[in-house]
Amino acid sequence: MHKKAEKQKTTAQKTLTTKQFLSLYPNKKTQANYQLALKHYIRITTEQTVSSKNLNTACDRYIEELTAGNRNYYLDCKTYGQKLCETYSPTTANLYLRCVCLWLEECGFPLTKRERQRLTAQLPPPKPKKCEIELKRKTLRIIYDALPKHMGTLLLVLLASGMRLGETLQLRKSDLRWEEERTEISIPAEITKTKTARTTYLTEEASEALLDYLRTRTDSNERIFPFSAESAQYYLRKTAKQLGLNAQSEGRTPAVHWHMTRKWFISRFSLAANKDVAEHIAGHEGYLSISYRRYTKKQILKEYIKAEKKLSILKGRE
Repeated sequence: MHKKAEKQKTTAQKTLTTKQFLSLYPNKKTQANYQLALKHYIRITTEQTVSSKNLNTACDRYIEELTAGNRNYYLDCKTYGQKLCETYSPTTANLYLRCVCLWLEECGFPLTKRERQRLTAQLPPPKPKKCEIELKRKTLRIIYDALPKHMGTLLLVLLASGMRLGETLQLRKSDLRWEEERTEISIPAEITKTKTARTTYLTEEASEALLDYLRTRTDSNERIFPFSAESAQYYLRKTAKQLGLNAQSEGRTPAVHWHMTRKWFISRFSLAANKDVAEHIAGHEGYLSISYRRYTKKQILKEYIKAEKKLSILKGRE
């Protein structure tokens, strides 16, 4: 039995229920990652069918077995890591294993530093198991033309602004400033990943497409894009598959995905203007240099206008 088994009964008073553990992470995306990681962990280690409805009960039952000394959680984690490598990309496998280790620690069953090292050593380096296509203007035009109008508009907005998909889908019409030199988007702090408000802009082509899309809307929904991330993912993957673009993908992650628009934005912006400004507009606060903090809003917009031609994909079409 694992050397911690003798101490497991004494840690029972530290144990959190799974519901309490998940409540420590208010971010919906973080919660979703932990739920998936735990669901796979319980299914793999106990060979039981686990659904979202019975996940809390299944996890709490597993902790009860650990408390009673009936399971070896280090060996369970080792088995889990091996199974993850067979199914998921290295990045996802590393993420899910870290999630489970943290859950065990919060529940009073920590792994030693050496044990963590051994578990990590059996996993491939955390890099995406996919072959992303090289995003070129021509490829983006093809994707744009093949998408439904509302999704094509979303694509132009993401390419022009550097926003995350989740941020964009939560924006409201009141967050837009049409009267500025370039359409300005004020991103509220509560919908950003960093919980810091910031401002971004739209190219003229993205602004025109968005305005046209909003004019055709007949609903009263205040959200700019009143649909879910799942819907956006579905349409992009379907379109990429129809175009034969996702044939390059080796794992579960498609070769074409929405996050690539942020890479496009930062790389293209940096070709013509200040890279620190590009990182800031995209919400990568950690990349800001001290010099950037001296830039005014007017100077940031000036940098954006300098980069606008690089961010546009429809200019010059016949």
